[in-house]
Amino acid sequence: MKKLFFLFLFSAALSVVQAAERTFVVAQDGSADFRSLQAAINAVPDNSTERYTILIKAGLYDEEKLIIHATKPNITLRGEGRNRTIISYCMYNGPSPETRGQLPRWLWRKWNYDPMLVRTSATLTLMADNCRLEHLTVQNTAGPGGQALAVTICGNRTIFYDCNLLGYQDTIYMWTSGKHTYFDKCLVVGRTDYIYGGGIGYFHRCEISSYGGGWITAPSTSKEQPYGFIFHRCRFTYRTNSPQEGDDGQPYALGRPWHNYPKVTILRSKLSKEVHPMGWLPWNMPYAPTSPDLHLYEYRNRGEGADMTERIGWVGLRALSKEEAARYTPEVVFGCHPKNWH
Repeated sequence: MKKLFFLFLFSAALSVVQAAERTFVVAQDGSADFRSLQAAINAVPDNSTERYTILIKAGLYDEEKLIIHATKPNITLRGEGRNRTIISYCMYNGPSPETRGQLPRWLWRKWNYDPMLVRTSATLTLMADNCRLEHLTVQNTAGPGGQALAVTICGNRTIFYDCNLLGYQDTIYMWTSGKHTYFDKCLVVGRTDYIYGGGIGYFHRCEISSYGGGWITAPSTSKEQPYGFIFHRCRFTYRTNSPQEGDDGQPYALGRPWHNYPKVTILRSKLSKEVHPMGWLPWNMPYAPTSPDLHLYEYRNRGEGADMTERIGWVGLRALSKEEAARYTPEVVFGCHPKNWH
């Protein structure tokens, strides 16, 4: 019995050591394993089946344009608080020929060349599967200069928990059709098409905060994909002091179709009074009024912006029934709840 007890203690101690070996710490003052967040990411073994957690000490990390390559799955980036650990960059689709139009010359010197990094103007690009981000901010501070992403998501089963995702145009790009991303208790800020792409994104208990005069979503859902962007028990709020003159005081729209088969569902959420009564606004899309392939749904929302009586009269825009709304739980959309993703 005593031998079994000591074996148990040894096993427990070994587990603690192994867990510690799978944790890297990043701090700007040199007191941890790494000063550079990208260096910590690169230190994770390729194609690891174990989860590596990178603990990011409080501070402003704004000197690196970051990427988690597809060979680095199962990484968790964990901050010390969403308003204390801030991953930031200033980048937009600018005129610089050295970068194929992705950022101005003066920013080019701040990061090493990586072909995947140049493909979008994102502060953080997530190519790998099973990434998690917790208790931190990711932002792009470029403002209204053009496309300026906070995150580009190409991997599958990505989770954001208790995060701020801040930008102006194109804040979140869910690039790849069919890939799953789950947002829980997050703040998302933007103005123009700031949640967009062909992936499947589920926003639960999030605040979606818009500057005036723009659109929240620009979905490019594929025709065969049953789901696009789902907002469940979220708050849609209005944001003043926009970085662009003329935005304040203007209404905002729920979205505009980017390609032919957009799918957006808003359920049991609170919509502020600044939502444009039409909800969705036309934009170079003559197919929109009559196409049944638009799935733009609302269900039991509240707030002054939830009134659907003046919504634009497109065939694909309507309220869901109770039976239809039951198909929009995380378990149905993803096949299982994201808490069971590994």
